[in-house]
Amino acid sequence: MGEANIKLPEAVVISVERMIQFCYISKMLFEYAPYERTLLPVHLTRFGTIFFQNASFLYSLFDDTKNSTNLLKIWKGFDHPFEKDLQNFDRRLTPFKDELKKVRNRIGFHGSLTRIHEKAGLGIFDLESPRSIEFSKLIGDMNILALKMIKWHLERMKNSDKIIELWQEFREEFTGYTIKRSFR
Repeated sequence: MGEANIKLPEAVVISVERMIQFCYISKMLFEYAPYERTLLPVHLTRFGTIFFQNASFLYSLFDDTKNSTNLLKIWKGFDHPFEKDLQNFDRRLTPFKDELKKVRNRIGFHGSLTRIHEKAGLGIFDLESPRSIEFSKLIGDMNILALKMIKWHLERMKNSDKIIELWQEFREEFTGYTIKRSFR
């Protein structure tokens, strides 16, 4: 049985879908960077909204709760080239996890009823701190890793013109350039 025919666990497929969503949100984040002056505080702009969602998705990809989409756990038990990359990324993300969980729970996904409650965890966004710079690098690095993992997964799916076309369309949208292909 060839590598392309290996049946991966359902959780792996779901994790790929979550990574695709993370990549889309990351792309939108950088498209809506606050270059223009606005009357709204940055956290209420499209950039701020998408930034909190992006941080929430990043946390959810490595959430340690039992039934979560934790890439490190889900991508164990079968052969793939990303084990060391995932371990390294998880190690780099660990110092941010407590704050990210608060951001996810209090702003990104669930919401809060007071600004004081919301404020916990926002230190990772302090633009004056080196941690903020490291966190922004993590978002970019996860984007790159996720794209590699998505591509690896899609290439191992059954050979289908539809799947190849979907991957090309996704890649074109994400990278912003068109891949030459013939139309039938």
